[in-house]
Amino acid sequence: MHRSCCRTMASERRDNAFHGVYPHFGSEGYPVARFIAGSDLADAIRDVLGGNDVRCAVAFWGTGAEALLDQATGDQPRIICDVTLGGTSPNALRTLGAPENDRLRYVPSLHAKVYISDRGAIVGSANASQNGVGLDGPPSLIESGVLVSPDNDTFGQAVIWFETQWKASKKVDTSALDLATKRFRPGRTPGSRTVRPGSLLDLIAADPDRFSDVSIVLVKTPTTQTERDQARAAVRAAHPEETQTIDALPDNGIFIGWEKRDLNRWRRTFIELWMPGKRLYVYGRKVAYFHDSEGAVMSRGHWPSIRQVVGGDLPNAAQIATTDGPMVRQLLRHGGMLFSANELAAEIERLSA
Repeated sequence: MHRSCCRTMASERRDNAFHGVYPHFGSEGYPVARFIAGSDLADAIRDVLGGNDVRCAVAFWGTGAEALLDQATGDQPRIICDVTLGGTSPNALRTLGAPENDRLRYVPSLHAKVYISDRGAIVGSANASQNGVGLDGPPSLIESGVLVSPDNDTFGQAVIWFETQWKASKKVDTSALDLATKRFRPGRTPGSRTVRPGSLLDLIAADPDRFSDVSIVLVKTPTTQTERDQARAAVRAAHPEETQTIDALPDNGIFIGWEKRDLNRWRRTFIELWMPGKRLYVYGRKVAYFHDSEGAVMSRGHWPSIRQVVGGDLPNAAQIATTDGPMVRQLLRHGGMLFSANELAAEIERLSA
């Protein structure tokens, strides 16, 4: 009943060419924020994108997503996307004007979904794609979000956040298009890939969005005690009041020699795939400290954090080590690497082709 009512309201707004805020907003006694989901969310996103001064910080844009902006008024929309994680179609970017469009930009590893115009702001889970909003039918995934009126303080905070990201963003130029083309995996839907019992990599390849808040670190070269002591001393110097905590962290949770760009992408919860020889070892970890100049990460083992973030059942470390060893060996051919789930899924698919 509620869904039908909201869809009717959205349809009436479009039919009447209403270019203001939603009727349930603000000064007339209506709430200034509302939780929405499913088809109601898709309708609300389309309505917001039909406003003026459209701004989108939305990670993934699928083929055909440009149609969502057909009703936008005023200046050309400003869009921030991601081209590194494999979810943005290069064809969509070209249709949106890349590489000539100065108002089409990207921030590496952006995973937000924020839609803004003079009609309000939507902060939620839905990408500008068939899975998220539905481009040629109902959305493929169950999504939700919060719709905020433009006279709400939260709306202003969303605008400030967007402008901060805009200043840090880069134009989707030819090199960014090339990267999007390399990383994009068309036609992926959760559950479309066979998952072998005991395989973590199959789970990631089948549904990388489930692991979007987890990094996967592949390493094969051990650190020396001298290197670990140096990293620990540097972290201790940066946090002298926490010396006891730092000294209690295990040696096997110290990672050194990483580039700053990797540290900036490193999630607080991560899975370590450690293969110094023929045998794979698997650890769920939680970051305790970063140290940029040393390129160091100090962590502690913590599988509960991984399970809390990922949800659902996961194979245990022994099962993963037995099942995924051969693929990890292939992935490690260039040495230690840090992957997002989407990057790793794309590489697994490439190696499996």
